[in-house]
Amino acid sequence: MMPPVADPVPPNAFDAEQALLGAILRNPEALDRARDHVRAEDFFEDMHRHVFEVMCQRRDAGEVIDWKLMTSVLGNADLGGISVSAYLAKLCAEAITVIGAPGYARMIAEAAQMRRVLETAQAAVAQMTDGSVRSPAEYATNMIAQLDEVASAGLAEHARRVSLGQSAGNVLNRIDQVRKGLAPQGVPYGLPKLDHDTLGLRPSQFIVLAGRPGMGKTTVALHIALAAARRSGAVGFFSLEMGSDELTERILAALAYDPRAYEPLTYRAIAEARGLSDDDLERLVVAQRECSTIPLWIEQQAGVTLAQIAARARQMRLRAERQGIPLAAIIIDHIGLIRPSKRYAGNRVQEMTEVSSGLKGLAKELGIPVLGLSQLNREAEKRQDKRPQLADLRESGSIEQDADVVLGLYRDAYYLERQLDLSDVEQDRLARCQNELEIEILKQRSGPTSRIVCFCDIACNVLAETAR
Repeated sequence: MMPPVADPVPPNAFDAEQALLGAILRNPEALDRARDHVRAEDFFEDMHRHVFEVMCQRRDAGEVIDWKLMTSVLGNADLGGISVSAYLAKLCAEAITVIGAPGYARMIAEAAQMRRVLETAQAAVAQMTDGSVRSPAEYATNMIAQLDEVASAGLAEHARRVSLGQSAGNVLNRIDQVRKGLAPQGVPYGLPKLDHDTLGLRPSQFIVLAGRPGMGKTTVALHIALAAARRSGAVGFFSLEMGSDELTERILAALAYDPRAYEPLTYRAIAEARGLSDDDLERLVVAQRECSTIPLWIEQQAGVTLAQIAARARQMRLRAERQGIPLAAIIIDHIGLIRPSKRYAGNRVQEMTEVSSGLKGLAKELGIPVLGLSQLNREAEKRQDKRPQLADLRESGSIEQDADVVLGLYRDAYYLERQLDLSDVEQDRLARCQNELEIEILKQRSGPTSRIVCFCDIACNVLAETAR
């Protein structure tokens, strides 16, 4: 007869729980060090969880944590045939030093995270083996959201707290690196005046690139992506609207651009293909070779959630680290197409608040700039001067609040070309601004607002700074 199979034991750090509680009993300062890394709900043993919770409450109230307190908390609890006093003696015997408390606390928290992963997997197996057929995408989305909380826990812990002395040292180290030419001030936009006024896309910033349709948001975003990927590291480009081929046609047009060419090589001509000359094909082959050296990674799935974007951004960072380069930036085209969670279903303002605050949180967690494209509402169309304003940001003031930098795009030629009867003055204005695009810094937490005039050939996806 086969012996009964014991039930599998979930991941736990039982011994570490005992050692940590004993250390706190000996020296309450161990609790202060442990609480940065572990919460009461992370404890596997119910009694340990209760004891830790009471310890935290008493410490916050300024009361003493001692043997008498523990005896009161445990009372006549069933401790598996061992007396309360004997159990307390065991905790003290297993105790670790105050210095070792953070390490044991992390071990307890990691065991709790492993249990959450196990519970998520078990719940998924149970749901998918009940004989019914439902949307696999919904299962996957729920699993990603739950697992993403575990994946982000470790990163959030490292980014959570730093002393003023450490932060000041980091700033001075960065200054020294920049002065020696060993590090840039920030990830470049690829436009000198904009880089000067903003110090580039800086770590942990959430930057919004806003404009009405036809203003060139994707053109500018791809220019920034190429500049950042060439000079600073890998760039993740989340395209929620266009496919990768369509984006690559625009990139190839930009890389193959030749202002001396008689006929411009537009991305539409690349898409049509039939009318391309031998010279065009040669330029495209050269551009393709250059593409293979640029670490620009395109995610082209529509309707992704914020949790999916965060999970894939972390995967990109790991991939970049394996290749020996940093993840320089994340770009999202555009944030209005991010699928919100069901928490605020039907309330678009709250949904966009959740998205914008989530993107700011992602930038801080990964320590990289996150650039999000945003549509402006139609109010700009009703004004005589149609240049963008902060109030034009669509659907939620939270975008303006969460963003560290807001850039507004404007092309005068777009509106002039759509006017039926142009006066002589307007025709002259159109001729002068045909290839002009204005980038205005509408908001910047730590710098000036200004307006930069650029040369922009929308059809060829080319952007360059120019002087007026």
